[in-house]
Amino acid sequence: MLSEVLDANRNSFNFIRLVAAVSVIVSHAYVMRIGPGAPEPLAPLTPFTLGQHAVNAFFFLSGLTLSLSLARNPSLVHFTAARFLRVIPGLFVCGAFFALVLGPVMTTWKLSDYFTDAHTWLYPFTVILKFARAEPPHGVFTTAPFSEIPNDPLWTLKYELAAYAGLALLQLCGLLRSWMALVAMILIAGSVYILTAPMILNSSISAWPFHMGRYGFCFLLGALAYRFRHAIPLTPWLLVSSLAVAVAATGTRFAGLAYIVLVAHFVMVAGSFSYGPLTRITRDTDISYGTYIYGWPIQQSIIVLFPAMSAELMILLALVVVIPLAFASWTLVEKPALDLKRYFKRRRVEGESA
Repeated sequence: MLSEVLDANRNSFNFIRLVAAVSVIVSHAYVMRIGPGAPEPLAPLTPFTLGQHAVNAFFFLSGLTLSLSLARNPSLVHFTAARFLRVIPGLFVCGAFFALVLGPVMTTWKLSDYFTDAHTWLYPFTVILKFARAEPPHGVFTTAPFSEIPNDPLWTLKYELAAYAGLALLQLCGLLRSWMALVAMILIAGSVYILTAPMILNSSISAWPFHMGRYGFCFLLGALAYRFRHAIPLTPWLLVSSLAVAVAATGTRFAGLAYIVLVAHFVMVAGSFSYGPLTRITRDTDISYGTYIYGWPIQQSIIVLFPAMSAELMILLALVVVIPLAFASWTLVEKPALDLKRYFKRRRVEGESA
C-alpha cells in the first residue's frame, strides 16, 4: 500500500524527481535544436510532451509529500518557512551564477559595460520575483533560439508557490481531512483545465487559468492520494488499467486528465521500488531542483557555442555540466538553507494521529 512506502527511507521519490528533471532537459533539447513546434518525445502519442509529463509528475509528488509533511507537523509557520527555504535560496544563487559566472562568458557586450550595467546585478533579485519573466543581463544568448528567455522552466515555479499557498489554506480551514472537499476541488480544477484547453490553443484567453487547472489537478490528486494512502495498492499490474483508460480517452477532451492520472499512478508505483545506489544517493542528495533550474541556461549556452550539435549530443553534454552544478547547489545552498527549518519547528505530530 502507498502508506507503507511514504517514509523517505522506504521509497525512491527523490530519484523519480531527478528522472523527471532530466526528462525536462531531454524534451527541451529538441525545441532548442529545431525550434518551436519541434517534435518532442511523446508529443505525437499523448496530450503532453515528455517534459510536460515530467512537470505533471513534479506537481503530483509535491501534493503527496507535502500533505504528509503537514500531517506530521501542522504548523503553518514551519510549512511556510520550509517552502521558502526550499525554493528561494537555490533560485537566487542560480540567478547569481547566471549573471556573474555564465553571463560574462556568453555576453556580446564588453565586460566593462556588462559589469557596470544594472541588469547584471539586479538579475539574482528579479529572478526570485518574476521567475522566467525576469529581464536577463544584456547581451546574453543573443544568437540562441530563445534569446529573450534566459531560463524558461522557471515559469512553473509561480504555480508551485500558488499550490503551496492553497495547501496551507486547506490546512487552515481543516479541509485536508475531508476527502469530499478534495474530490470537489479536483473536479473543479479538472473542469477548468478541460474548458480552457480549446481557448488556449486559439490563444483567445490568458494562459493562467489553464495552467492553474492543470497543475491544481495534479497537486490535489497528490493530496487525495495521501488521504487514501491506506487504500491505494502499488501493484505494478494495476498500471494496465490506468493505461487502458488513458488510451481510451485519447482524442477526447478528457485525454489530458486521464494521462495525468496515469503518470500519477506510475510515479507511485515506480517510487515504491528501490534502484540500489541511485535510490540511496538521492535520498540524501536531492539534486532534482538544481537540475531543473540550471538545465535551460546550460542548454542555451551549448546551442550558442555549438549551433550544429545534435539534440542527442546536447543532452549528454548538458547533463555532464548540469549534474555537478545541481550537486553543488544542493550541497552548498539548498541543504544548508533547509537546515534552517529547525528554527521554525514545533512539536511534531504523528501523521496517523493527525
